[in-house]
Amino acid sequence: MKRVSCDVIQDLIPLYVEDMLSEDSRKLVKAHLDECEECRAYLNELQETSTLPPEIDITLFRKIQTNLQKKKWQAIVLATIITLFIGTLTIVFMTAPEYFPYSEEVVAVNEASNELVLVNFSDKVAGYNLNSYPGENGTGSVYHLTTWSTTWHELVDTEEITPIVLNPNEEQVEAVYYYQANGEADQLIYGNEQHPSGGAFTLPRLSLAYLSVLAGIAFIICVGMMFAVRSNRTYLERVTKITFLPLSYLFAQLIVTGWNTSTYSIVRDLTVILLVSILLYGIFWIGMKWVNSHLIE
Repeated sequence: MKRVSCDVIQDLIPLYVEDMLSEDSRKLVKAHLDECEECRAYLNELQETSTLPPEIDITLFRKIQTNLQKKKWQAIVLATIITLFIGTLTIVFMTAPEYFPYSEEVVAVNEASNELVLVNFSDKVAGYNLNSYPGENGTGSVYHLTTWSTTWHELVDTEEITPIVLNPNEEQVEAVYYYQANGEADQLIYGNEQHPSGGAFTLPRLSLAYLSVLAGIAFIICVGMMFAVRSNRTYLERVTKITFLPLSYLFAQLIVTGWNTSTYSIVRDLTVILLVSILLYGIFWIGMKWVNSHLIE
Protein backbone atom coordinates (compact mmCIF):
# COMPACT_ATOMS: atom_id res chain seq x y z
CA MET A 1 0.00 0.00 0.00
CA LYS A 2 1.27 3.45 -0.91
CA ARG A 3 2.46 5.47 2.08
CA VAL A 4 0.56 8.73 2.69
CA SER A 5 2.84 11.75 2.96
CA CYS A 6 3.24 13.74 6.18
CA ASP A 7 1.89 16.86 4.45
CA VAL A 8 -1.42 15.13 3.74
CA ILE A 9 -1.64 13.75 7.31
CA GLN A 10 -0.84 17.14 8.85
CA ASP A 11 -3.60 18.66 6.76
CA LEU A 12 -5.97 16.10 8.24
CA ILE A 13 -4.75 16.36 11.85
CA PRO A 14 -6.82 19.50 12.69
CA LEU A 15 -9.94 17.61 11.56
CA TYR A 16 -8.72 14.60 13.53
CA VAL A 17 -8.45 16.71 16.66
CA GLU A 18 -11.95 18.07 16.15
CA ASP A 19 -13.27 14.54 15.45
CA MET A 20 -14.57 15.55 12.05
CA LEU A 21 -13.08 12.71 9.95
CA SER A 22 -14.77 9.61 8.66
CA GLU A 23 -13.93 6.30 10.29
CA ASP A 24 -11.59 5.26 7.45
CA SER A 25 -9.79 8.61 7.49
CA ARG A 26 -9.34 8.43 11.26
CA LYS A 27 -7.81 4.95 10.95
CA LEU A 28 -5.49 6.24 8.25
CA VAL A 29 -4.30 9.18 10.37
CA LYS A 30 -3.95 7.03 13.50
CA ALA A 31 -1.90 4.43 11.66
CA HIS A 32 0.38 7.15 10.36
CA LEU A 33 0.76 8.72 13.81
CA ASP A 34 1.80 5.39 15.29
CA GLU A 35 4.75 5.33 12.93
CA CYS A 36 5.65 9.02 12.45
CA GLU A 37 7.19 10.91 15.35
CA GLU A 38 7.12 14.24 13.48
CA CYS A 39 3.35 14.09 12.94
CA ARG A 40 2.82 13.02 16.57
CA ALA A 41 4.74 16.11 17.67
CA TYR A 42 2.58 18.26 15.41
CA LEU A 43 -0.55 16.64 16.90
CA ASN A 44 0.63 17.30 20.47
CA GLU A 45 1.44 20.92 19.60
CA LEU A 46 -1.96 21.42 18.01
CA GLN A 47 -3.77 19.86 20.97
CA GLU A 48 -1.91 22.05 23.48
CA THR A 49 -2.68 25.16 21.45
CA SER A 50 -6.37 24.29 21.14
CA THR A 51 -6.74 23.74 24.90
CA LEU A 52 -5.24 27.12 25.88
CA PRO A 53 -7.90 29.50 27.19
CA PRO A 54 -8.56 32.42 24.88
CA GLU A 55 -7.22 35.75 26.02
CA ILE A 56 -10.33 37.73 26.82
CA ASP A 57 -10.24 41.18 28.37
CA ILE A 58 -13.14 41.09 30.86
CA THR A 59 -12.53 44.62 32.13
CA LEU A 60 -15.03 46.06 29.66
CA PHE A 61 -17.64 43.44 30.54
CA ARG A 62 -17.18 44.12 34.26
CA LYS A 63 -17.56 47.84 33.65
CA ILE A 64 -20.76 47.28 31.68
CA GLN A 65 -22.08 44.96 34.41
CA THR A 66 -21.25 47.53 37.11
CA ASN A 67 -23.00 50.32 35.18
CA LEU A 68 -26.09 48.17 34.63
CA GLN A 69 -26.19 47.26 38.32
CA LYS A 70 -25.76 50.91 39.28
CA LYS A 71 -28.60 52.00 36.99
CA LYS A 72 -30.78 49.25 38.40
CA TRP A 73 -30.28 50.44 41.99
CA GLN A 74 -30.76 54.07 40.94
CA ALA A 75 -34.07 53.14 39.34
CA ILE A 76 -35.13 51.22 42.47
CA VAL A 77 -34.19 54.08 44.81
CA LEU A 78 -35.87 56.65 42.55
CA ALA A 79 -39.07 54.60 42.36
CA THR A 80 -39.05 54.15 46.16
CA ILE A 81 -38.61 57.88 46.81
CA ILE A 82 -41.34 58.77 44.31
CA THR A 83 -43.67 56.28 46.01
CA LEU A 84 -42.90 57.80 49.42
CA PHE A 85 -43.39 61.27 47.95
CA ILE A 86 -46.83 60.42 46.58
CA GLY A 87 -47.79 58.67 49.83
CA THR A 88 -46.64 61.64 51.91
CA LEU A 89 -48.59 64.10 49.78
CA THR A 90 -51.68 61.93 50.11
CA ILE A 91 -51.36 61.95 53.90
CA VAL A 92 -50.65 65.69 53.94
CA PHE A 93 -53.77 66.60 51.98
CA MET A 94 -55.92 64.07 53.81
CA THR A 95 -54.91 65.59 57.16
CA ALA A 96 -54.85 69.26 56.11
CA PRO A 97 -56.93 71.30 58.59
CA GLU A 98 -60.22 72.80 57.37
CA TYR A 99 -61.11 75.43 59.97
CA PHE A 100 -64.69 75.67 61.22
CA PRO A 101 -66.49 78.99 61.50
CA TYR A 102 -67.80 79.42 65.00
CA SER A 103 -71.02 77.64 65.86
CA GLU A 104 -72.37 76.30 69.15
CA GLU A 105 -72.88 73.02 67.32
CA VAL A 106 -69.11 72.82 66.76
CA VAL A 107 -67.75 74.04 70.09
CA ALA A 108 -69.44 75.12 73.31
CA VAL A 109 -67.99 76.63 76.49
CA ASN A 110 -69.90 75.88 79.67
CA GLU A 111 -69.39 76.60 83.33
CA ALA A 112 -69.91 73.68 85.70
CA SER A 113 -71.36 73.96 89.19
CA ASN A 114 -67.88 73.82 90.72
CA GLU A 115 -66.83 76.88 88.69
CA LEU A 116 -64.80 74.79 86.27
CA VAL A 117 -65.00 76.03 82.67
CA LEU A 118 -65.44 73.19 80.18
CA VAL A 119 -64.98 73.21 76.41
CA ASN A 120 -67.04 70.60 74.58
CA PHE A 121 -66.42 69.65 70.95
CA SER A 122 -68.68 68.25 68.28
CA ASP A 123 -67.88 64.86 66.79
CA LYS A 124 -67.14 66.76 63.55
CA VAL A 125 -64.03 68.29 65.13
CA ALA A 126 -60.76 66.53 64.28
CA GLY A 127 -58.48 68.87 66.23
CA TYR A 128 -58.18 72.18 68.00
CA ASN A 129 -55.65 74.82 68.96
CA LEU A 130 -55.76 76.71 72.26
CA ASN A 131 -53.60 79.67 73.28
CA SER A 132 -53.75 81.67 76.47
CA TYR A 133 -52.25 84.75 78.07
CA PRO A 134 -52.82 86.66 81.34
CA GLY A 135 -55.80 88.97 81.45
CA GLU A 136 -55.53 92.72 81.94
CA ASN A 137 -56.30 92.59 85.66
CA GLY A 138 -53.79 89.79 86.22
CA THR A 139 -56.21 87.57 88.11
CA GLY A 140 -57.14 85.22 85.28
CA SER A 141 -56.40 84.15 81.75
CA VAL A 142 -57.73 84.90 78.29
CA TYR A 143 -58.01 82.04 75.82
CA HIS A 144 -58.09 81.96 72.02
CA LEU A 145 -59.51 78.78 70.52
CA THR A 146 -60.10 77.36 67.06
CA THR A 147 -61.20 73.99 65.68
CA TRP A 148 -60.86 72.16 62.41
CA SER A 149 -61.75 69.02 60.55
CA THR A 150 -59.82 66.96 57.98
CA THR A 151 -60.73 64.84 54.99
CA TRP A 152 -59.36 61.82 56.83
CA HIS A 153 -61.60 62.55 59.84
CA GLU A 154 -64.64 62.80 57.58
CA LEU A 155 -63.90 59.51 55.85
CA VAL A 156 -62.79 57.49 58.87
CA ASP A 157 -64.73 57.04 62.09
CA THR A 158 -62.18 58.41 64.54
CA GLU A 159 -62.50 58.96 68.28
CA GLU A 160 -64.25 62.07 69.51
CA ILE A 161 -62.25 64.75 71.29
CA THR A 162 -62.89 64.66 75.02
CA PRO A 163 -63.95 67.90 76.74
CA ILE A 164 -61.14 70.01 78.20
CA VAL A 165 -61.06 71.98 81.43
CA LEU A 166 -59.64 75.49 81.08
CA ASN A 167 -59.19 76.08 84.82
CA PRO A 168 -58.41 72.76 86.54
CA ASN A 169 -57.15 74.69 89.59
CA GLU A 170 -60.28 76.85 89.62
CA GLU A 171 -58.38 79.91 88.42
CA GLN A 172 -60.42 82.66 86.83
CA VAL A 173 -61.21 82.49 83.11
CA GLU A 174 -61.73 86.07 82.01
CA ALA A 175 -62.61 85.41 78.38
CA VAL A 176 -62.59 82.78 75.66
CA TYR A 177 -62.34 83.93 72.04
CA TYR A 178 -62.85 81.84 68.95
CA TYR A 179 -60.74 82.64 65.89
CA GLN A 180 -61.80 81.32 62.50
CA ALA A 181 -58.44 81.46 60.69
CA ASN A 182 -59.82 83.68 57.94
CA GLY A 183 -58.62 87.11 59.02
CA GLU A 184 -61.87 88.12 60.69
CA ALA A 185 -62.04 89.43 64.25
CA ASP A 186 -62.07 86.81 67.01
CA GLN A 187 -65.50 86.12 68.43
CA LEU A 188 -66.10 86.26 72.18
CA ILE A 189 -67.81 83.01 73.21
CA TYR A 190 -67.35 83.18 77.00
CA GLY A 191 -66.56 85.77 79.65
CA ASN A 192 -66.12 89.54 79.40
CA GLU A 193 -64.96 91.52 76.38
CA GLN A 194 -61.30 92.39 76.82
CA HIS A 195 -61.10 94.86 73.93
CA PRO A 196 -64.17 97.13 74.14
CA SER A 197 -62.64 99.68 71.79
CA GLY A 198 -61.94 97.16 69.06
CA GLY A 199 -62.07 93.46 68.38
CA ALA A 200 -59.23 91.04 68.98
CA PHE A 201 -57.49 89.45 66.00
CA THR A 202 -55.47 86.24 65.88
CA LEU A 203 -53.14 86.76 62.95
CA PRO A 204 -51.40 84.00 61.01
CA ARG A 205 -47.67 83.47 61.34
CA LEU A 206 -45.46 84.90 58.59
CA SER A 207 -42.51 82.61 59.28
CA LEU A 208 -43.04 80.70 56.03
CA ALA A 209 -42.83 83.95 54.08
CA TYR A 210 -39.44 84.73 55.61
CA LEU A 211 -38.18 81.23 54.93
CA SER A 212 -39.33 81.32 51.32
CA VAL A 213 -37.49 84.61 50.80
CA LEU A 214 -34.30 83.14 52.26
CA ALA A 215 -34.66 80.04 50.10
CA GLY A 216 -35.21 82.21 47.02
CA ILE A 217 -32.08 84.25 47.75
CA ALA A 218 -30.06 81.06 48.30
CA PHE A 219 -31.36 79.64 45.01
CA ILE A 220 -30.36 82.78 43.07
CA ILE A 221 -26.87 82.71 44.61
CA CYS A 222 -26.46 79.02 43.71
CA VAL A 223 -27.56 79.65 40.12
CA GLY A 224 -24.93 82.38 39.88
CA MET A 225 -22.30 79.98 41.21
CA MET A 226 -23.39 77.36 38.66
CA PHE A 227 -22.86 79.89 35.89
CA ALA A 228 -19.43 80.79 37.28
CA VAL A 229 -18.16 77.19 37.43
CA ARG A 230 -19.97 75.90 34.32
CA SER A 231 -16.64 75.04 32.62
CA ASN A 232 -15.59 72.69 35.47
CA ARG A 233 -17.76 69.58 35.44
CA THR A 234 -16.81 68.47 38.97
CA TYR A 235 -17.55 71.83 40.59
CA LEU A 236 -20.71 72.21 38.52
CA GLU A 237 -22.10 68.90 39.82
CA ARG A 238 -21.30 69.87 43.42
CA VAL A 239 -22.95 73.29 43.12
CA THR A 240 -25.95 71.70 41.37
CA LYS A 241 -26.47 69.37 44.33
CA ILE A 242 -26.41 72.37 46.68
CA THR A 243 -28.81 74.26 44.41
CA PHE A 244 -31.32 71.46 44.77
CA LEU A 245 -31.67 72.26 48.51
CA PRO A 246 -33.39 75.69 48.27
CA LEU A 247 -35.16 74.59 45.09
CA SER A 248 -36.62 71.56 46.89
CA TYR A 249 -37.79 73.75 49.76
CA LEU A 250 -39.49 76.25 47.42
CA PHE A 251 -41.28 73.50 45.52
CA ALA A 252 -42.30 71.78 48.78
CA GLN A 253 -43.76 74.98 50.22
CA LEU A 254 -45.63 75.62 46.97
CA ILE A 255 -47.07 72.09 47.05
CA VAL A 256 -48.07 72.18 50.72
CA THR A 257 -49.36 75.75 51.18
CA GLY A 258 -49.70 77.02 47.63
CA TRP A 259 -48.98 80.71 47.13
CA ASN A 260 -50.13 81.46 50.68
CA THR A 261 -47.04 81.99 52.85
CA SER A 262 -48.92 82.68 56.09
CA THR A 263 -50.12 79.92 58.38
CA TYR A 264 -52.07 79.32 61.55
CA SER A 265 -50.29 75.98 62.05
CA ILE A 266 -46.60 76.82 61.74
CA VAL A 267 -45.33 73.67 63.46
CA ARG A 268 -47.37 71.30 61.30
CA ASP A 269 -46.81 73.14 58.03
CA LEU A 270 -43.08 73.60 58.52
CA THR A 271 -42.63 69.95 59.52
CA VAL A 272 -44.53 68.78 56.45
CA ILE A 273 -42.64 71.17 54.15
CA LEU A 274 -39.27 69.94 55.40
CA LEU A 275 -40.32 66.30 54.97
CA VAL A 276 -41.53 66.93 51.41
CA SER A 277 -38.32 68.90 50.74
CA ILE A 278 -36.18 65.90 51.69
CA LEU A 279 -38.12 63.62 49.36
CA LEU A 280 -37.98 66.14 46.52
CA TYR A 281 -34.23 66.55 47.01
CA GLY A 282 -33.82 62.78 46.75
CA ILE A 283 -35.85 62.75 43.53
CA PHE A 284 -33.80 65.59 42.03
CA TRP A 285 -30.47 64.06 43.04
CA ILE A 286 -31.14 60.47 41.95
CA GLY A 287 -32.89 61.74 38.83
CA MET A 288 -29.84 63.83 37.90
CA LYS A 289 -27.53 60.83 38.33
CA TRP A 290 -29.84 58.66 36.25
CA VAL A 291 -30.00 61.25 33.43
CA ASN A 292 -26.21 61.78 33.49
CA SER A 293 -25.55 58.03 33.29
CA HIS A 294 -27.71 57.83 30.15
CA LEU A 295 -26.19 60.94 28.59
CA ILE A 296 -22.69 59.53 29.04
CA GLU A 297 -23.68 56.55 26.91
